[in-house]
Amino acid sequence: MKRLITFILTVLILSPVFGQVAAADNPQPLFDIDIIIKASPAEVNGSQVWMATFKVLAVLKDPTYRAYFDALAANNTTKANEEFRDFVRQLVYDNLKDNFERRFEAANVSSTIYLPEGGPVRVLDNWSARVTFVLTNFLISTDGKVLRCPLTGDMDFVFKGHVFQYTWNKMTLILPGDYELKNLAPKPDDFSDNVAIWTNGSYIPLIELYTPTYTFLRYINSTHKSITLSYDPEEGYVQFNATFDRVPEYKSTIEYLVKSFRGTMDVVSIDTVEKNGTLVVLGVAKPDSAYHESSDKRVWRAMIKLPGHFDEVEVTTGTYQLAPDNTVIITITEDKPSKLPYIAGVLVVLAIAAVFLLRRRRAPAEETEEPGEREGPGEGAPEESPELEEDAEEGE
Repeated sequence: MKRLITFILTVLILSPVFGQVAAADNPQPLFDIDIIIKASPAEVNGSQVWMATFKVLAVLKDPTYRAYFDALAANNTTKANEEFRDFVRQLVYDNLKDNFERRFEAANVSSTIYLPEGGPVRVLDNWSARVTFVLTNFLISTDGKVLRCPLTGDMDFVFKGHVFQYTWNKMTLILPGDYELKNLAPKPDDFSDNVAIWTNGSYIPLIELYTPTYTFLRYINSTHKSITLSYDPEEGYVQFNATFDRVPEYKSTIEYLVKSFRGTMDVVSIDTVEKNGTLVVLGVAKPDSAYHESSDKRVWRAMIKLPGHFDEVEVTTGTYQLAPDNTVIITITEDKPSKLPYIAGVLVVLAIAAVFLLRRRRAPAEETEEPGEREGPGEGAPEESPELEEDAEEGE
């Protein structure tokens, strides 16, 4: 067995010396490689950073090296696995890392690589291994509109002083489903639900996504927008119902839309509903309000700022005017009840009361005058008795 291992080592040492003319144009001869890249944004120290998780399956295909590791495992499996792990780390992981470091440096972008506990390589069966690591700034934006990958381009695979193409059999790129894709190049062999698959390559493809902010602006600028407002002065709230004539393709656009309402209005409640191919944003907000009254009117005024320009604005209560900076001023005027009916009523009551009091005063006066009338001149003197008259005559 020792002679076999010695023979294999000799072959391995000598084999790269022969037939490696223009090695940079040749694919790496050692592994069948499948790469899965999952990209997603994450919060790091309070700011958003695009992370990429790499999972690389490397299966040793070179027959000479397979024979070497088989012979080594026959004597000591643990040692064979440790040596194979180091072999994969140096060739599969370190070559990837070197390619990425050169690309980040050329783009003047810093990046950090995070390794799992125990290192990036986990040995599997049949002289295969899984390489796993995470790096930051996989996608960056310099203009706030487009996210781009700074790693794009062909990759090198250095083996024993010779440079090969870092060839892989399959690459799968998983992008967040709610981000709008701008460009992938070369065109993937398969693409659906923001998952792209390429076969038989040696590169990191061109990857470009629109930022959620730019996707939101593209949507807002290309859709018809209308809003209906109603103001209840007693409750002090404005109800709003905004309609956008098509539903956004990406969830992030709806999130930004709701965020724009919350950032502009003093929102009490808000919700979104998809209805007949349109998106409806409805809710309740507290406006800046004022109230004043005059001798004959009561006036409520509410001022509310809209989250951008709307093609149609309708107010169902009172009157309104459009002010600068997408502001709507709603005025509700209420006439006070007229005081004339009350004044007339009071006068009628006073008149009735005056007549009643006047009659009350006259009634006692009439009662005191009736005896005097019966004692009038010639009628009030008592009649002389006939008997008295006769007595008077006789005395004479």
